[in-house]
Amino acid sequence: MTLSKDQAKLRRETAKVLSTLEALYPKHPLEVERQAPFHALVATVLASRTKDPVTNAAMRRLWARAATPQAILAVPEAELAALIKPVGFYQQKARQLHGLCRMVVERYSGQVPGTREELMELPGVGRKVANLVLNICFDEPAICVDTHVHRIANRLGWVETGTPEATELALLEIVPRKYWAMLNRVLVNHGQQICQPLSPHCTICVIAPSCERRNVIKYR
Repeated sequence: MTLSKDQAKLRRETAKVLSTLEALYPKHPLEVERQAPFHALVATVLASRTKDPVTNAAMRRLWARAATPQAILAVPEAELAALIKPVGFYQQKARQLHGLCRMVVERYSGQVPGTREELMELPGVGRKVANLVLNICFDEPAICVDTHVHRIANRLGWVETGTPEATELALLEIVPRKYWAMLNRVLVNHGQQICQPLSPHCTICVIAPSCERRNVIKYR
């Protein structure tokens, strides 16, 4: 992990950029805000390697059929897979969902646990999912780094990192704590709408003056 600039300057820069983006993106593209903890947890698990509109549609089908851990356990795995299809790896995720629900029921009496360590023991839950659930459901500041956050943080020149895990550690050092919880929401939105992987819309980007465009070969 290498920070490219003075940390104090970076903290001011990240605060300015995130404050600008916060005004543009009040809602997370994944429909998890103002959701019950269990619903937010399942949505974030299913969202891996899946576009948010596909996940949102799958969640609506699932909740119409079974909306609690106990109810999902009563749904056969094949039916569960059909309900969440075409999310990525839907058959594997159906198995994980049964395992997750079983653990939530047996170990936590049907309630979603509220610590990172406990969340990451659940099937299908990694650090990214755990951090987002902590932010949304438990008002616990954490930086959730997915592919959009990792790409944009490097593109802006905030960090020079090779993995999302390294990006999280670097951002913890330079992003003011008050922006941790909203960082994923605004950068995911921005990554989907403007700062896309191959050909970002730099000419209409509101934060373009603050961006180093690292590894950007072509832009619009």
